[in-house]
Amino acid sequence: MKKVLPLLLAMTAVILTGCSGGASANTTAASETASEAATKEQSRKVVIATGGSGEPYSLLSADGKTWTGIDAEMWSEIAKRTGWEIEAKQVEFSSLFGELDTGRVDVAANCFAVTEARKEKYLTSNPYYGDAQCIIVNDDKSDINTFEQLKGATIGVAQGQASQVSVEKMAETYDWNVVVYETSDTGYQDLNLKRIDAMATTDSLVYKYENSQNMKFHILDSRLLSNNVAYFFQKGDEGQALCDEVNKVLDEMMKDGTTSKIITKWMFSDMTQLIHE
Repeated sequence: MKKVLPLLLAMTAVILTGCSGGASANTTAASETASEAATKEQSRKVVIATGGSGEPYSLLSADGKTWTGIDAEMWSEIAKRTGWEIEAKQVEFSSLFGELDTGRVDVAANCFAVTEARKEKYLTSNPYYGDAQCIIVNDDKSDINTFEQLKGATIGVAQGQASQVSVEKMAETYDWNVVVYETSDTGYQDLNLKRIDAMATTDSLVYKYENSQNMKFHILDSRLLSNNVAYFFQKGDEGQALCDEVNKVLDEMMKDGTTSKIITKWMFSDMTQLIHE
């Protein structure tokens, strides 16, 4: 019996060591799996379609390396808080949402207004500011304040803006000749040079051109619609999941004042206050 006892103790030690080693290996494997999942989420790449044609909304350099404007700063902040890799892809406005339709991009972002037509087709994020559509004339025509006073006028609008839908619907009623521009820059220049009578636009763009281009305009008292501004995602499980994650970050940014600072910097006004239900 004196010889058997040491043998039994040795066998017990081996068994316990084996069990302990197995548990440690399983724990390590589980830990590595969780770590890999976290790393995968942090290294996620989100591709964003943007017009990228001008500030304050979105301006992308020719080589695609420099992105500035509201959406650039918003997504830079989202990237910081999530660890995602953000790739901005410049797309013509006429085909921008088509890129989202085909799944070649994950998000459409160019300070786009939320419209009923877009809500029917896409998922929308929580709004990050509110913008009002308006019609402007040169400052020397400040006596014009109603649509009726512009009857028969030539009115410019940038392609893809929500105000394009508004003025094209109203054109027959007021006998307007609507000129659609590829970019707002050209339209504002034409208005300033009196090549057109008025411009359908947004309050934010009026602030931009008055402050950066030393232009002066008069906003009609009669207003078009007011829109929230948001990001757009493809409908489906993947789009919904990404939208939900982005909304969490947007809520944080709104709550801690980050969004307000970004919008005020570019719009010269805190237009987060114009968000409406």
